[in-house]
Amino acid sequence: MNFYRQFRQRQYWRNALKTRRNRKKNQALDLIEQMVEIFGKRLPYLQNNRFKLIPLVHHAGRYINSLVKSIPGPVTLDPADWSHSHLIHSIFLSENHVRQLLNSSSSLRRFFNNSDMEIAYALLTAQKKEKTVTGTERTGEIVRRDVIQKAIYFEEQKITMPAGELAESRRMGRVKLFTVLFSAAAERISSLKELKSQLEIQHDEVTAKKNLLKEDDHRLKEINELHDSIETEMNEIGSALDSSDDYVAPLKELLQNPEKHLWIESLSLKLNSMNVVISDSTAEKTDPFFLAEIHYSGGRKQVATWIRVERDAVLREPR
Repeated sequence: MNFYRQFRQRQYWRNALKTRRNRKKNQALDLIEQMVEIFGKRLPYLQNNRFKLIPLVHHAGRYINSLVKSIPGPVTLDPADWSHSHLIHSIFLSENHVRQLLNSSSSLRRFFNNSDMEIAYALLTAQKKEKTVTGTERTGEIVRRDVIQKAIYFEEQKITMPAGELAESRRMGRVKLFTVLFSAAAERISSLKELKSQLEIQHDEVTAKKNLLKEDDHRLKEINELHDSIETEMNEIGSALDSSDDYVAPLKELLQNPEKHLWIESLSLKLNSMNVVISDSTAEKTDPFFLAEIHYSGGRKQVATWIRVERDAVLREPR
């Protein structure tokens, strides 16, 4: 009897494991198919290699999931909270600025117009800028003037990926980060193809010049060296795009090492009403607020937080 119960239990866990593996495989394939629709023309042979990419998508997916979960929030984004929310006050210039962004967000309006949901969860992003200012600083009873301070301000606020549930908005964020990796791979392939095209033009020009020179022309040696150098570079690029595997190699490298091309730093900011950074040594006290700073290879970065938005805040006309 015990043996039969153990056998049934082992069978149950085997079936559960098989079901989980099939579900994860199908999820990876669904994501790859989305990427094929977006990048199929820019990433040749992507469709043919979709099954080979499944393990790498699993690998990158674990890392991307950790990034999505590290983004703080949701914070309720309401214009009425501008005067007492450190985060909203720091990111937006005024209460009306919040209203304008909510009212002008096409993604939020489309979401509420196409659903009966009263709440939307979305991602708020912005560009964080810094500048040096001079001001006063109080430490205990001592007030110092003309102190060099750092002020932080935000630009290009944007709301994306609205959904009725936070989990769904996070799923959209996961797809977006995968899109960043696939786009980087497509750009690498495009750069190689563009460089090869430019070299072919240079090669034709140098060959024409070479044929016009006489054998005793002192410039012939220099032209020959340039000709050979261009041919060598053309051959190197040609070998890098010689097979279908070569076209997906940049993508495989990005999926294998996503942390080299995409990462998030957690920011804890304490700012006064003028967006000046408050140091721990000053008498001025305030609670910190938290943002995620998303870094992309190439130096681009943006701050982000999940937000919660009510229907009335979006469809209400700005003042």
